[in-house]
Formats: sequence, C-alpha cells, structure tokens
Amino acid sequence: MKKFENISGLVGILALLAALIWYSINQVWQAYHWILLVVGVAGLGYFIFNYYRNRQKKLSSRALKYGSNVTLQIIVVLAIVSMLAFISTRRHVRFDWTENKLFSLSDQTEKILDNLNKDVKLMAFFKTSEQNRARDLLDEYNYRSSHLSYEFVDPDERPEIAKQYGIRKYGTIVVECGLKREVVEKLDEAELTNAIIKVTRDEEKAIYFLTGHGERSIKDESAEGYSKAAEAIKKENYLVKELNLVRRKTIPDSCTVLAIVGPKTNFFPGELDTIKKFVDNGGKLLLMVDPEHPAEIGEFAAQYHVQIGNDLVIDYSGVGQLFGAGPAMPLVTSYDENHAITKDFNIMTFYPLACSVTPMEDKGGYTITELLKTSGNSWADVDYASGRVSFDPQKDKKGPITLGVVVEKSASKPKLSLVIFGDSDFAKNGFFTNQGNMNLFMNTVNYLAEEEDLIAIRPKQIDDRRLTMTQADVKGLFYLVVIAIPLLVVIIGVVIFIRRNR
Repeated sequence: MKKFENISGLVGILALLAALIWYSINQVWQAYHWILLVVGVAGLGYFIFNYYRNRQKKLSSRALKYGSNVTLQIIVVLAIVSMLAFISTRRHVRFDWTENKLFSLSDQTEKILDNLNKDVKLMAFFKTSEQNRARDLLDEYNYRSSHLSYEFVDPDERPEIAKQYGIRKYGTIVVECGLKREVVEKLDEAELTNAIIKVTRDEEKAIYFLTGHGERSIKDESAEGYSKAAEAIKKENYLVKELNLVRRKTIPDSCTVLAIVGPKTNFFPGELDTIKKFVDNGGKLLLMVDPEHPAEIGEFAAQYHVQIGNDLVIDYSGVGQLFGAGPAMPLVTSYDENHAITKDFNIMTFYPLACSVTPMEDKGGYTITELLKTSGNSWADVDYASGRVSFDPQKDKKGPITLGVVVEKSASKPKLSLVIFGDSDFAKNGFFTNQGNMNLFMNTVNYLAEEEDLIAIRPKQIDDRRLTMTQADVKGLFYLVVIAIPLLVVIIGVVIFIRRNR
C-alpha cells in the first residue's frame, strides 16, 4: 500500500510538471493539459492525505543513523568541491574538442605571444550584452602573455572614450603598443594577431618581387597571379614592392628578400650578376622556377651547387587523385624535421607541374637542406614534352624527388641564404589557400627575412556550422537540462532515502 502511495505522489508531480511545461512551450492550453492537471492534482492529493495520516511522529534510530551518514558525506563532498574550485582558480586547463581546434590559438599566435617583450593593450569596444563572445578569445591572449592586457568599453556607456579613439562601429578592437596603434574591426584571431605584429615590430622589412621576365605578378588577381601571396605578406607587417632591374640597375638597400617567381624569358646582361652580388653580400633570395625555365636560371643555381632539372615530376602514388589532382601534381608529406621552415610541419602541400631541385654531390662548402620530397612512387621525367610520360630507368630519376632546398653558408659574413623551389604554381592565387601551401610559402618568407617567431601554422578559418532552433526548441532544451535532469536526480535520491528508512 505504501508503495502505491509513493508512486501516486511521483505520478502526480510529473503530471503537473508536464502540463505546465507543455503549455509554456506551445502557449496553447488544450484538453490534454486539463487531463494532466487533474491527474497530477489527484495523485498528489492522495499522496499528501495518506502521508499525514500515516506519518510517524518520531524518527527511528535507524533513520537518524542514515541521516548522520548522509550529512557527513555531503560535508566531505562539499570540502572536495571547494578544494577543486580553489585549485582551479590558480591552475587553468582547457580542452578544445572542435574538429579544427577553433577555440585554441594557432601555433603562430602562441609563438608571438610567448616572445612578446613589449606591453600591448587591447581596447575592445563592444556593447555590454555582446562582450562575452569576445571575452573568451581575449582571455586566451591574456593568459599566454603577461605583457598583454585588455579592457572592454561600451561605447553607449562611455562615449567620451569611444570618441577619443575614433570608434564608429561596435565590435572594434584597438591594439596599442607605445605610440603605435592598429584598429581591428572584425573579431578574428588572424586579424588580431597581425595587428599585434604591426604595433610591436621596430622596423618594416621589404619583400621585392622581380619583374621583366614573365614572372607572376603580385598585382594579378586571377588564378595565375600572386596577389593573395602579396596580401598575406603585407598582413605580417612587410612592405611588398616590385623591382625591374633593367630600369633600376641595382637592388635597393631596403630589400630584405628578393623573390623571383616563375621567370619565363632570358635575363638581360648583368642582371644575374647583380643578383649574385646581392646574395653573396648577405641578401636573401627566394627563387621559384617551373619545368620550362630559362637555361640561365639553371646556370645561376649551379653556382650554389644546386641542380635544377629540365624535367617534370610525376607521382603515381594515387594520393593526389584523392584531391582531384593528376600524376603531374605531386603531393608532399615528407619534410625536413630539423629546419626551421618545415619543423613540426604536418600539413600536405602539392605542386602542379614541378621540376626537380637537387643538391650536387660537391656542395662546395655550402650547407644544402632538402626541405621537401615526393613519395617513392614518383620520378623526374625528362621526355615530358611529348605529352606522354612513362618511367625510363635509363633517363629518368626515380623518387623520392626533392622539390625545394635551402642553401646557406654560415662562414660568410653576413650569412648567405637562398631558397629554391622547383615550382611557382603552388603559391599562385588558385592554390595559395589549399592545404599547407600558404603556410609553407609564408614560413619561407619569414625565414629569409629572419623573423623566425612568425614561422608556424597560421590561424584557422571558422566553418559556419550553426544550429538553428525555434523558440519551442530552446524552451524544451531548457526544461530538459535545467529542470528535468536535476529533478530526476533529486527524485532518485528521495526514493532511495525513503526505501532505506522504511
């Protein structure tokens, strides 16, 4: 009988809650709501009536014993929770289980913050109701460096400060370091990190792109151009310029890195001599060639004991076909693990129409690092011009094939450095953002510019994977998580307590 009374009380409570919650979600009171309401009141009334009729006025010693045990257990649990809360305020651990680690800072941002030696302040102009969405990201920045701090300002509550900084829209972040100031109008890790780079760098270094020989243009926004590469370089606080040696005759002193990207025609007399003098005197050179390159380029590279092949690299591993690429577009997953450019580099890169770049046996005192190689199922085909390729062991070179090298000579003062790639297509607009192509290109530029703290995997792009919920869905989720589950735990606890004390 007592069991029936307990069940009636539980059914009554559930029926009442169901009626009220159902009505709050749909905002319509119908017949089944009345039925649930009547059942709930009847069940609860029957339980209360029998409870007061049969209630014992004195607790048994057994009930008192169990009650004391429960009280002691509660005290112990509260003590443990308090201790954990105390420790958590001093030791922070966060886990990011999103597919692309969207709520974790990128390797590049972490490197920059770890090496930050100047005080940087972020002024975040957000409405009070919108500050929480920015706080998580800014907390990550603040946690990584003691030199970075931030402050939220609601432009509506403190208009004088917003006017002082010239703020015209909500969601603007001003990055300050000394007298330098950058404005970020989009809450984005890449934009914020680039702003920190700009205000903390003491000098602007210049990357010059050579023109006049059919090279890819940094002004060309088509799939074949290099405008995206130029824009990425600018974002990391470099100046980007073009250079025509026929007009200027000399390489300017402001040139930090000279880039020669995909030349197609012969150089004018004296141009390559000027470039060699620039490199030998400590200038940094990035040379990117394609299979049908001018013969002079091969002769130039040979002076640094690197052989640029008159061939086309073919890869029949089948990996490239998974990404819609044919055998003339080899994918690379093998990198030198010790060089700064490719250290911890675990992203695939691919190279449409590439030629081999191989260190000579006699390195002539240079240190030549083979940055990246194709798979063992590849070869360098010499007779590719016919349009039909097949491996000929008498002529062709069996893979793995090297597609990029770094040539250095530390003994020279200043240090000599140049990077040679057997492909210029991998960094053109059409392929720049695919896989790891952008990161490899930018890591190379930063290495040659002696900005090694910028060498890392860059911030990720956020995929739009929003969940659309109706008002009824929101209320239903609220009642499930906030009310139903905690209530179920309480009910189970009450039932266990009553069963122990029967």
